[in-house]
Amino acid sequence: MIAKAATISHGGNAVRYSVNKDKADIVKVNFLPDDISAEAMYQRMVLKQKEFSSSINKGNPLKRNVIRMEISPTKEESEGWTLSDWARLADEYIQAFDSIDLSKRTKRASAKSTNIRNSQYVVALHHDAKSGIPHLHIDVNRVDMDGKVNDDHLIAERAMSAAHIINERRGWGQPEEIYERRRQKIADTCMDILRSLPEFTWKGYEAGLKERGYGIHIQEDDNGKVRGYSILLGNSSYKSSILGKGRHLMPSKIEETWARLHGERKSPATPKVEPEKRTANATNEKAQSCRSTPVIRHYDISTDEYHHYHVTIPEEADEIIRRECVVPEDNPFATIEAVQKTALLLFVEYLDAATSMAASGGGGGSDTSGWGKDKDEDELEWARRCARMANRLCKRRKGLHR
Repeated sequence: MIAKAATISHGGNAVRYSVNKDKADIVKVNFLPDDISAEAMYQRMVLKQKEFSSSINKGNPLKRNVIRMEISPTKEESEGWTLSDWARLADEYIQAFDSIDLSKRTKRASAKSTNIRNSQYVVALHHDAKSGIPHLHIDVNRVDMDGKVNDDHLIAERAMSAAHIINERRGWGQPEEIYERRRQKIADTCMDILRSLPEFTWKGYEAGLKERGYGIHIQEDDNGKVRGYSILLGNSSYKSSILGKGRHLMPSKIEETWARLHGERKSPATPKVEPEKRTANATNEKAQSCRSTPVIRHYDISTDEYHHYHVTIPEEADEIIRRECVVPEDNPFATIEAVQKTALLLFVEYLDAATSMAASGGGGGSDTSGWGKDKDEDELEWARRCARMANRLCKRRKGLHR
């Protein structure tokens, strides 16, 4: 089982998404009626916050007023479960979440524990559209029934620690083990698909993955050439560079892998023919003309269901980020795609979005106070700094419960 948690400012949207999503089941509510709309549930949370507004947050409204949690056991771990089983898991998880003491780490008394059990919340069961894997969404009022604010320092670590506790208690695999098993299974599936294709095409490869319950996110350059892709399973993303051995499923090698599986050799490159001087000059002129207009790459990045960012970046800077971003060895939740997205968001100075992206994968290993682009900083050096900062942000914080 894996788990995530974050404080959010779009609480109303989050509650609506949890409750109203197609085929969602309400597992339980706490200090809320179970026969009211999602909008009414959220309004009751807001009223509770207003009731204690003079004493919380120095009289200022909470900007991030809802805690959003996601709990995802493996399909095998939740096989045959009823809603009562899911309710028991939610209760057990919340008890573990509240029990974790982070006060020494944060040097804040408020981080000794949270009080989710005494807070308004709604628990909803969702099923992933592609894989069908069920998972829980829990939306919690930051202000408990006694008017105290649930602490959110290192909240992503608190969530992962709670998951570790339950995994040990129930004899389930820990996230690192689950991730590795899934990674290997996906790599094996990819190889099976390649074996089944009479010829390699990205369209056929994508169709084979979708038939087996996986999603795929393909990244193309401005010329339509595939530069990278990730395979999606539930809430997890697996970059092609980490699948299999020798990176043989990456776009640069996948056709050779298909050919090897079919006992074929890739067609040899066309022999170079020395062009005439006139043709060479024309080619050089064209190349110089192309170089005079920098290539811009475009990305649409989502940090959650409601926050989407469009990033534009020069090709040279993008290549630096792709080359210098690495997956932290100490964080089994991180993926190269998440690290690169964090760097891209840093590049366009969406600092909050970048830290949210890093935190969603268990990161948060660096202080960003005072960090930013220097006034006259070279764009390529800025890209290098963004990559290095993303590597640090995606590191797992020390002291995580095991």
